[in-house]
Amino acid sequence: MQDWKKIFSNSQLATASMVAAWLHENHIEAKVMNRKDSSYVFMGEAEVYVPSILAEEAIKLIDQMQFT
Repeated sequence: MQDWKKIFSNSQLATASMVAAWLHENHIEAKVMNRKDSSYVFMGEAEVYVPSILAEEAIKLIDQMQFT
């Protein structure tokens, strides 16, 4: 995912998906990468990526919604 930046990570896939959905609602393309281990689900995180040029705007939106 060249030219994409990780702007959020969380141990809960559902939370990362909610963040991505919120960004989509605000016209920012976002992708969720599930980095959780399939054998040990308590290990790893779900990460949200956006195009690098939209990273600042996306972080501001996330801060407004207090997803963290």
